[in-house]
Amino acid sequence: MKIKQGQEFYLTESLQQHPSAFIIFDKDLKIKWMNNSSKYIFTCEDSKDLLIKGVFSLEESKKLEEANIASSFESNIEIQLRKITFFLRSRVHEVPLEDGSSFFLLEVITNSKESLEAMKGTITCIEYDRIDLAYQKQINLKTGKLVGLEALLRLKDEDGNIIPNDKFIPLIEGESLFSLVVMSSLQKLKKAFELKNEFDMNGVTIYLNVSAHTAMQNNFTKIFADFVKDLNLKPGELGLEITETAELADVKKAGESFQKLKDVGIPLAIDDFGAGYSSLSYLRDLPVDSVKLDKVFAQTISEKTTSELIKFVVSVCDTLSLNMLGEGIETDDQKEKFIKIGCPNGQGYLMHRPEFIEDLKKSL
Repeated sequence: MKIKQGQEFYLTESLQQHPSAFIIFDKDLKIKWMNNSSKYIFTCEDSKDLLIKGVFSLEESKKLEEANIASSFESNIEIQLRKITFFLRSRVHEVPLEDGSSFFLLEVITNSKESLEAMKGTITCIEYDRIDLAYQKQINLKTGKLVGLEALLRLKDEDGNIIPNDKFIPLIEGESLFSLVVMSSLQKLKKAFELKNEFDMNGVTIYLNVSAHTAMQNNFTKIFADFVKDLNLKPGELGLEITETAELADVKKAGESFQKLKDVGIPLAIDDFGAGYSSLSYLRDLPVDSVKLDKVFAQTISEKTTSELIKFVVSVCDTLSLNMLGEGIETDDQKEKFIKIGCPNGQGYLMHRPEFIEDLKKSL
């Protein structure tokens, strides 16, 4: 049914303290009201710092206008918050009024209070440039030669302290907002390539750590391809380490997405291999170049079962012409055992602890 003019007051009163973020805007996309959760997420007391720039799927709502029903649809809302612009996955309710006009109630889709906190924290990190990368060396275990660098995402709070990645990233990774995190990371990554050129690190691949979910998205594929083109990178200079492969419900689709990355010269490594549901079939079905053994293998390498498993993976990688690296090496004994078994490359605190770019430069 249509509501009477002025009755929206009761709606705003009922939603003011609601844990979900709600915004009311008109057909001109002008924000009329925000509840407390919205003000909290966007860190603003009123709407002057916030603009709705676009509502995709808005036209679809008009189908239900004649039935006098408040229609609802999911939409990507383009938001401008002060100096940054991003998309939010939202549910939009069009509410008709008796005079024939209507207003829109926007609900930001979050699954929990933790998701709300993650969204707020991520937006703050993006807005105040608190996204950085720490780098960890990957070396040839026999020669000690540098073969790669892994770029590890670091989010910082207002005091400069590192925020654990599992606090925010898993909760916002499926959101369009995460593309800004990736783009901010790539801006930082440019410094690493400047360093690579300065120290003439031929043959060294700089890997960015991303989840399988991220690597499969078309918009992210384009972001990485554009980065390679803009920096005029040679094939193999930028690589991606794919984590959380258990999320690969559609291996065929993943293979197609990964191939697009390989086609622009981006090698792919399966990270944390052997943990969780990492499957040998991925080595057959996905166009990967490298395998990174999960750190649990380093921790238990003295056990016969573990050493035999590593030998098996070494054999598979040799047969398929894949590179191989052992993660989490923290002792000389672990390093020597990896060498003896035949794993060529390694990474861990024994050789190098992650460093920000300024400190990394001193250690090259």
